[in-house]
Amino acid sequence: PALHNEEAFCESLLQAHLGLRPADLAMVNGGGCTETMVHGCSNVGSLDAGLNLPLVLEASLRRLLPGASSFDAVLEGFLQDLRQAIDGVTREVNADQEAKARLRPQPMRTLLIDDCIDRGLEFNAGGARYNWSVINVAGLANVADSLAALRRVVFEQGVVSGAELLAAMEADFAGSEALRRRLEACPRYGNDDAAADALAARVGEAVFRELLDHAPWRGGRFLGSCLMFVTYALAGAAVGATPDGRRRGRPLADSAGPMQGRDRHGPTAMLKSVTALPHRLAPGTLVVNARFAAELFDTASSRDRLKALVRGYFDLGGMQLQINVVDQEVLRRACEHPEDYPDLVVRIGGYSEYFHRLSPELRQSVLERTEHR
Repeated sequence: PALHNEEAFCESLLQAHLGLRPADLAMVNGGGCTETMVHGCSNVGSLDAGLNLPLVLEASLRRLLPGASSFDAVLEGFLQDLRQAIDGVTREVNADQEAKARLRPQPMRTLLIDDCIDRGLEFNAGGARYNWSVINVAGLANVADSLAALRRVVFEQGVVSGAELLAAMEADFAGSEALRRRLEACPRYGNDDAAADALAARVGEAVFRELLDHAPWRGGRFLGSCLMFVTYALAGAAVGATPDGRRRGRPLADSAGPMQGRDRHGPTAMLKSVTALPHRLAPGTLVVNARFAAELFDTASSRDRLKALVRGYFDLGGMQLQINVVDQEVLRRACEHPEDYPDLVVRIGGYSEYFHRLSPELRQSVLERTEHR
């Protein structure tokens, strides 16, 4: 199942200055694969564009690392590059929305969506009562882990220089396995580690606030989201090796939660890390995946603990959580022989999918998710 903190979603939409009427809050829901919409009266640009954070970081590090004097200088340079990337993405979306209004009118939707007729405006021209655009943000966990590792290994411990780390990454860590393992041992987002979580929060807030500062052509605001579905493998294919020890072309994090398998201190620590992100600034929906062992549902006391865990997560500001309960050994066998498990279903990243339909890379990434007990 996917669980939603409805009160927080509604409050976040009100704070986003979208002109949402309190009477319409009851119609707020996750359309498509959890993109936030208002039933019957909205035209939401459902994943109008994507923002690949590790890809931006990769370009930033090539420019900044060789001569960087401090971690703060690298971080500020990266955040400035993110602002420029967001400006470019929003400009492209606005051009696309204007073109759709001219070239792709939708008369049936115009008849059926509230306020289009009253306003005398076609659906794609901004006639719906509510308009906004959802932008998909990929790789937040990878960026947080990369920045945490970069800060420790280069600027705190001085194990390698910025230029040496950059060279190792460009070689995909060939001949630098010891360095890669040192990077993997650095603080990780998803373990209630204050240093790593603070970096995730800093980057997340910068991205989500910058998106909210831009207005789509059709009206409303740009809302941040993390709805990776099955696209996180493709998003990673375009990214070289990263300072978190990830090798070139490997998948990115499958959601707004930690990178698969890096949360090693239990579900409470994992969800506390996730609530370091400013969910209220990204009501487009930050999908969070969690795997729990089946035995946690066997007794009333264990079910009560799980209920308290979810309630606590929502009380701390979490807004969405989706749960998988699949035995690790079953997943391992299904990875090796997917044809033997035609009815195995997993929650992948905003929707449920038959496991055998996933690519080998995606099946492996689901197997790598931490199973909390």
